[in-house]
Amino acid sequence: MSMQKHLTVTDCHNRSVSALGYHLARREFLTGFNDGVIKWWDLETGQLSFSVFEHTGMITQFLYWAEPKLLFSASNDGTIVVWTVGATVFDRIMLNTSIFCMAINHRRHQLICGVKKQLRVFTLDDKKESGHVLDVGKSFTDRRHKDIVSAVVCLDTRIYSAGYDKKLIIYNTSSYPNSKTLQVVNCNHNAHDAGITNLMIVREYESTRLMTGSFDKSVKVWSQDGQLIMKLPYFTRFISSLCFVPCVNSVWICCGVLAPSIFDPSSGEMVSESVETFQTHRTGQPLHQLLCIPETNHVIGFSRQHRDVTVWKYNKMGCITVLRSRQPAECLAYTQKEPILLFGGHNDGTIIKWERQQSSYFLYSHEVFNMFESQTKGMDRYSTVKVSWNANRCKSRSAYHLADIARSREKESSGVITSNKTTESPSFTRSMFVEELDLLVLAADDGNIYLWGFDDSLSSILKMMPSKRTQEQDRTRRFGVLLKQTVNRQYTEEENGSVNDRVSGFVCKKVLSHHVQPVGGVAVVGRDQGYSTDYLISGGWDRKLCVWDLQAGVLHDTFFNTASGERSDVQELACDGAILDLAYSPKRNEFAYSSSDGMIYIRHFSPVASEMKLMSVLQGHEADITAILWHSLLNKWLSGSEDGSIRIWSEDGTQCEQNLITHGAVHCLCIDRANGCILAGIQEIMRVYDPESFVQVQRNIGHTDSIRSIIHIPERMQYVTASWDRTLRVWNAYIKPPPRSSETRENATN
Repeated sequence: MSMQKHLTVTDCHNRSVSALGYHLARREFLTGFNDGVIKWWDLETGQLSFSVFEHTGMITQFLYWAEPKLLFSASNDGTIVVWTVGATVFDRIMLNTSIFCMAINHRRHQLICGVKKQLRVFTLDDKKESGHVLDVGKSFTDRRHKDIVSAVVCLDTRIYSAGYDKKLIIYNTSSYPNSKTLQVVNCNHNAHDAGITNLMIVREYESTRLMTGSFDKSVKVWSQDGQLIMKLPYFTRFISSLCFVPCVNSVWICCGVLAPSIFDPSSGEMVSESVETFQTHRTGQPLHQLLCIPETNHVIGFSRQHRDVTVWKYNKMGCITVLRSRQPAECLAYTQKEPILLFGGHNDGTIIKWERQQSSYFLYSHEVFNMFESQTKGMDRYSTVKVSWNANRCKSRSAYHLADIARSREKESSGVITSNKTTESPSFTRSMFVEELDLLVLAADDGNIYLWGFDDSLSSILKMMPSKRTQEQDRTRRFGVLLKQTVNRQYTEEENGSVNDRVSGFVCKKVLSHHVQPVGGVAVVGRDQGYSTDYLISGGWDRKLCVWDLQAGVLHDTFFNTASGERSDVQELACDGAILDLAYSPKRNEFAYSSSDGMIYIRHFSPVASEMKLMSVLQGHEADITAILWHSLLNKWLSGSEDGSIRIWSEDGTQCEQNLITHGAVHCLCIDRANGCILAGIQEIMRVYDPESFVQVQRNIGHTDSIRSIIHIPERMQYVTASWDRTLRVWNAYIKPPPRSSETRENATN
């Protein structure tokens, strides 16, 4: 859900652009220039439709009147030209004074014009019964401004005007048709420290406010009654344009820098760094003016120096929020309980905990944790094997290389070697959050599995402190609601206790060490499967399978191949290649793991590792199998490979039922738990496939490097991706359209 660049019209005229407009009936946008020329452009293609010259001075504003489908153009030559839907002149009104701004009061059927030191009010007459579209004979003037009226807007029966005299004036209009006065409700003589350049209405779901920009380099937010709510003094130059974009609930602010600043009116925060729209806007000229077309979800902007016009278009599959880090991201996990937390594991051994702010749809607070900074705090180390391992940090880590390493270390893996670990930070390979134990499980390429949890010693202290969530709720009530989403902010005492636990610090509690090479996959077998504790299965590049008692944090058992004929030095090996991924099926009490030998092995799970019987071997991929999943809605196994395919296997793993060609290497897989769709990270693109037809139903573009992990957050109807481009990105989840009824199909046929 974002605004993305749709098209650019370069060097559109030999003079600078001075005004932007649109004609909704024609689906065209207009550019007015300093020399009085007006050009009409197709909104979708950017092709020039018309070029007309009806004004002799600079075009100052366009205004579209929807009911009769008429367009007004104003100029400093003192004329207003009215255009038909056919782009022909319908009327010309001479006012003999420069017009700087216009607005329509639909409630009173009036046109308000801002001129020098005056507001002029005209009755609209689309039938031209008075001779013109504007009834000049019944017009009247308000002279409370002392300089140019730069902006005027209407809201219900009120008129708001702002000018270079620093005034912000609010008027009430009369319901009597013959009334020729405006009643002043509020007049702020010093709304800014310099002339006001922009005035705009911000309509949100449950609140409506005003925003002004000024030559004093500030933006102010006002109530409908003219009371100052907040001031944004963050800008280096004067404010040349304000633009509210309803479809993404944000305000774009032009202030003479390359990329507009983005303001979230719900939270009162600047969110430019979290929104991707202008992340790549690093060259060219600053945008001078912006115009939003809310009916079509387009935004138009121009730069004066290069005379370029750019059009942005709303993309519901675009990225909602970009979360940036300093290192490539490798894996993701999240907590289902409130507050929902995201955990990103990175290749320098850091973990970043992200939490969305209650007051903003875009902003996330974050906290960075480092393994070696946490070893002295709350950590109990359990170790059965210690080895020296220099991890390969290169991005192009292929399973073929891993298999070579595994084979070269076969002798080491058969014995116990004791040495010091390298001080180089591990790179995390897999992660998952265990809700029942409040544990974050992180597998790393140093052969360890790190168990992180919340600091229990601080929970009791935090329960006596003011709740951060309560403070954020107060702020949320001040700034209104969040887009169209509603959040239940009523928590029981039990839920508040959970919140305290989850904001009470985050520490590494245990390190599980038995693998001598990187851990490729982990899976949890919960107590709900009938066992007395929670077990963790892990598989590594050393070709070993380990079973851990997750609650006690100790090694429970290691796989031992009891098949006859096996050499004693390979009896602990679960396959012939490095284990690349691992998944568990609760329904069948089986787990599958993919190997660099090109196979997928399915075994029955048992706490006694020697009883983990081999049930099936899946073969068919032609390259490394990077991802394996159990689809609980389809009751099938899924595998993704670097050969550019996703295979869907039968429940018992005896046959491949579907081979989905992805036209790109698959790096990770995820299941949409709401509708069963298959999510795949294919190079730098996330693709969503229908689970029944296996047709691509959504494609999310934005990452610039390989996507390494995907999670689905059904509580928010969002997907989150982690990539080597050092970002996490949040996307809207795919929503299946409702099935068409028989009546709908019959109507469509008829």
